[in-house]
Amino acid sequence: MHLDPAVALLAGAIAVAGLVTSPFERRFFRSDLTTGRKLCVYAGSMLLLWALTAAALGVYGWTALRESPAGPTAWLSDHRIAGVALGAVVAAYFVIGLLPLLQSLRGARWRQAYAAAIRRHGAAFPGLLPNDALECVVFALLSLTAGFCEEVLFRGFLIRFLHGSAPDVPLAGALIVSSAVFGLNHAYQGARGVLSTAVAGFAFGLVFLLSGDLVPGIVLHVMVDLQVAYVLRPSLQTARGAAPAASR
Repeated sequence: MHLDPAVALLAGAIAVAGLVTSPFERRFFRSDLTTGRKLCVYAGSMLLLWALTAAALGVYGWTALRESPAGPTAWLSDHRIAGVALGAVVAAYFVIGLLPLLQSLRGARWRQAYAAAIRRHGAAFPGLLPNDALECVVFALLSLTAGFCEEVLFRGFLIRFLHGSAPDVPLAGALIVSSAVFGLNHAYQGARGVLSTAVAGFAFGLVFLLSGDLVPGIVLHVMVDLQVAYVLRPSLQTARGAAPAASR
């Protein structure tokens, strides 16, 4: 099977991009950045993701990247049982992953509790989480970018490349490899972050393969990332209370 050098080069760039940028991301995200510097870091991440995504779309096109390389359950040995079981596990995983959003919709008390939990969980990366309204807006744009671009790159492109090009990796193997690469692209988070991100990548990959379409995974990915901006957004009362202090 022919291997296009340009496609292989793009696959390699996607595989190592996070490892190359990891030292810089670790340095910036572990610092308490000013709003201006934080927005520059957000913008740099978005530019990199869109550049790689534009290249992937140029190689395969949206239609090919959107469709799974195989039928929804054709790649499973016992598709009737395994498909239902995997679907149930994936559904439970995303319900748990979206609890901060779902519970925060119940009221301010719930949102404040989850906001505190997110702050504690991300205490090692103060430069990553948004603090004020402007940062939350740009973080929301970053979430939309990550949700779309990462699904195109790591699920749509990488799985298709591994399974359909010269490597000709079995679809299940392509799912595992793409998930591992997705985890390594978040190397700035350390070993635990790489592992948890790889598991998330595996879940997003299952959504792609079980549904046969990239769009459901994009929607879920956007919601998982976007909930951070929603939960951490300043409340109207907080903004009003901060206004007099800012004018002093």
